[in-house]
Amino acid sequence: MENGPMTENRREAGFTLVEMLVVVGIIMVMAAVALPNIGQYIRNYKIRGATENVAAQIQASRTKAVMTNTNLGVSFVMVDRDSYRWVIEDAVAGEQLGPLYDLPVGISFSTAGGNATGLRFNRLGAIAGGVFPGALCTAAETPVRCNLGPGLNYAAPDPPNGVIITLIENTTNLRRTVRIASGGRVVVTQ
Repeated sequence: MENGPMTENRREAGFTLVEMLVVVGIIMVMAAVALPNIGQYIRNYKIRGATENVAAQIQASRTKAVMTNTNLGVSFVMVDRDSYRWVIEDAVAGEQLGPLYDLPVGISFSTAGGNATGLRFNRLGAIAGGVFPGALCTAAETPVRCNLGPGLNYAAPDPPNGVIITLIENTTNLRRTVRIASGGRVVVTQ
């Protein structure tokens, strides 16, 4: 009965304190190397997601213009530096404001080189001249939202007849761009 529980020669199973400290030290070194890269990835993911959402709403505006066959068109409008919406501009039915979307905290539209607050799609899905001049916010939205740089020029021309909208991550100045061709094609670029 040499291997029984009462035998004095039985060795205890487990880890020593030195082994545990070595493993914890290795984990701490790996975390110290990885954390700055994770922070950069999160910021890049945030602006990339915001840009994809803006591009999707621009495409939705274009689709609404084609589907509703509006006389005046459908505008994608940047209400202020961190809010946007679409507006159906049909004179017969009256204007219709779409939902007001906000960019994530720390992301805003860039005003560099802009000459318009948005863009209008005609019933064929192409970019048409001018942008919706009416009220872009309801009375309920105005006190809380729609007041951070309203009416600034966030859309810039992209020769030959397209439009560029640039988003910027405010702490790191990371930029992502949405390009809209004159025919209405929407492309997200870096």
